[in-house]
Amino acid sequence: MALIPIWKDKVVDLLMSSAEFRIRTGGDTIYAGMSVARPGESTAKVRVNDICADYLVNALPTITDRTFTSFGLSAFSVQKRSGGSWGVVESIDFYNDWSYDYGFTGDVLSDPINGKVTADMFILYSKKNISSNISAVYRKTDGTTTTRTTTISPTPDHGTCCFDAGAVSSANRVAISGTYYPIVADCYKFALYYVNAYGGWDQLLVEGNEMETDSLERHIREQEYDNTNIVNRGKVNYVNEVTKSWTLNTGLLTDAEAGRMHHLINSPMVYLCLIASSTFIPVVITTNTCEYKTYKNQGNRMFNYQLTIELAQNRIRR
Repeated sequence: MALIPIWKDKVVDLLMSSAEFRIRTGGDTIYAGMSVARPGESTAKVRVNDICADYLVNALPTITDRTFTSFGLSAFSVQKRSGGSWGVVESIDFYNDWSYDYGFTGDVLSDPINGKVTADMFILYSKKNISSNISAVYRKTDGTTTTRTTTISPTPDHGTCCFDAGAVSSANRVAISGTYYPIVADCYKFALYYVNAYGGWDQLLVEGNEMETDSLERHIREQEYDNTNIVNRGKVNYVNEVTKSWTLNTGLLTDAEAGRMHHLINSPMVYLCLIASSTFIPVVITTNTCEYKTYKNQGNRMFNYQLTIELAQNRIRR
């Protein structure tokens, strides 16, 4: 059964003028209702993609060398009641594609901005309709190559492979099915891992400057105190809510790379990776515009992007 991008409207014809219907997935009913034919139409129809969208999950894959994490997609069964029993009208396989790209017909869901990684990072590569194992070809500085493979079983499946960028000594590039990941010097602190518009996982190495900020909301109460003792308090700061944020700058980008920045800026699922410890922290991007920069519209100058992100959970200090 072909996968359908969740952004595309999917209308199911119930083939009756009115019908009680339900949508089930994974053995559970996620929606039930009654549909009636619109004026001028003879059969009732239901648009189901909006109903199903909340039940597509694209969690952070397992970050371990040569592992595969399936998307775990479950078919959505649209059923109607007829003659006192339920029957299947149509089964639908959606996937988490919000690209609104009418021309996209491929299976590779990763579309990295520039592909750059350090040897301390992990490479995430997503694909649908995987029919065989996924291999990564590591090119060394002497021109020789080493191929490393992630086993996919059973097939076909849809999901994300993880490869350790530094698994092969002296490698300077990794190629996975025609997608290239240059390995650069290990002198960077942060990378961003995110779900792109096609529903695949990508990463962006933060090559520019970064600044970390704590914003505090202080909760203070007044109380009775003895002013004859200098250490007594009339005001007590009993708790602080700390919002941690970072301002990050990318490296210089080409026009084509800048054209892929929307994958990151528009993403609702982003993690900040502390490269040295391979720690992944959930964050939200608070930058509210995505400017499509080019060399020409920036005055014939090279350019970069600045992003502001916040920790996805406020911290409490008591």
